Amino acid sequence: MRQQGFTIIELMITVALIAVIAGIGIPSFRDVIAKNRVVSSINEFHQGLRLARSEAVKRNDTIVFCASSDQATCSGTWGNGWLIYHDADGDNTVDANEVVRVGDAVSGGFSLTFTGNTTSISFLARGLVSGGVNGTFKLCDSEGVAQRARGIVLLATGSTRRSIDNDGSGVHEDNGGTDFSCS
Repeated sequence: MRQQGFTIIELMITVALIAVIAGIGIPSFRDVIAKNRVVSSINEFHQGLRLARSEAVKRNDTIVFCASSDQATCSGTWGNGWLIYHDADGDNTVDANEVVRVGDAVSGGFSLTFTGNTTSISFLARGLVSGGVNGTFKLCDSEGVAQRARGIVLLATGSTRRSIDNDGSGVHEDNGGTDFSCS
């Protein structure tokens, strides 16, 4: 009776092929995971911006979207977190009953900046941004890889859009067409 199975040479060839495939696939898989973490973070932030604008229109009043390090007051930088509030009493401070939604800080090591040089954006009753503020929110990962950076473009009209790579360089651009830099 003849036994069936693998010879040692067949087993070694199989193990070598698996090692080669894993060596090629794992680094590209890590890049996909890193890119997805950035996209997920910027999408959550974008949802907050859109919610603030829609709340302003719905309530027919001003809604403030601001950076918040403690998720209770407008303080810190955009990367620390954010909050949305309806300043019903008009005192320009966040009261506990005015908070609409809060957002957490970006993932560890990520950086979120805004070219508009402000940490507070007010959406007016018609959805426009108070003071004509516009700019690009840029999110970079902890490794500072520009190809992974993503952004949200905010226009003075209050509309937003995701950043895109218009010139095919592999790097997204701000509203002015300048490639993101994460250094």
